[in-house]
Amino acid sequence: MSRVVPYLDESPLAADVLSHARITFTDLDGTLLGLGGSVLIDATGAPALTTVNAIVDVNRAGLDVVVCTGRNRIQTGEVSRILGWDSFIAELGCIVMYDRRKPAQYLLGEWPAGVLLADETPHQAMTRYGALRVLTETFPGKIEEHEPWHTDREVTHVLRGSIDRTIAQEALDTLEVPIAIIDNGIIHPPRHTLVDVDEIHVYHLVPRGTSKERAIRVLLERRGITPADAVAIGDSATDVEMMGATALGVLVCNALRDPKVLAATEGLDTIVATRGERGDGWAEFAHAWLAAMRLSSPTPRARRA
Repeated sequence: MSRVVPYLDESPLAADVLSHARITFTDLDGTLLGLGGSVLIDATGAPALTTVNAIVDVNRAGLDVVVCTGRNRIQTGEVSRILGWDSFIAELGCIVMYDRRKPAQYLLGEWPAGVLLADETPHQAMTRYGALRVLTETFPGKIEEHEPWHTDREVTHVLRGSIDRTIAQEALDTLEVPIAIIDNGIIHPPRHTLVDVDEIHVYHLVPRGTSKERAIRVLLERRGITPADAVAIGDSATDVEMMGATALGVLVCNALRDPKVLAATEGLDTIVATRGERGDGWAEFAHAWLAAMRLSSPTPRARRA
């Protein structure tokens, strides 16, 4: 029997949490952004201001939104700036920015002190320790860097291909530093150099012990906000993981078609789904948040400095 996730507009839990939620952590691709990574189209790909208007309404109400994504710091910082948000989490929870104008904090999980050379980034250290080498040797012609998204990385590596993740992890476990490989789902790149590959996945190499969930907990503690006052919204299995750090998790409707996402929600009773897909679903969530806040406190909130 398939997992049934309750809808946002039918959930008493969602109504309660949203009435006092102070912050929302949002994924980008497949969640806030529409097809092609645009915020200016609806779930069908037609030009629309649905999501943009919802973002403006949230910002006008003074509610905090933090992007939490696998994209690099530069990309995530630009998206946050354009949308009017200050804090963000990049590279699948390995980079935390409390203010996009200030230095980043790297989260390196189980990496011991002294792993990095002087002026070396964790991304460069992964290469030096042989992470890419062992994977290309283990899977010749089946894995490569995910161009152009592999550039400007500071902690993680992003790859594409079709490999056995268990065997890949065993190969990485032979290295001197603990590195995990994450399968972030199927992609359809316009070009690649892979050999005899029908289904292409995107993979992230991260320091073992890092995650979006861990990064959210670090940011909440720094901001003095409890998980009870936080929400997360996304569309993937890794997004379900980050929902463990918040009182409410919201899946946009398109996520319900992914068996891995549904499997990840098993045993969790704090996750709901929107009826709309992608940015339309995000706008639906935003309107529910605003409505719940108005019911609990009719006095307008001042935007956080």
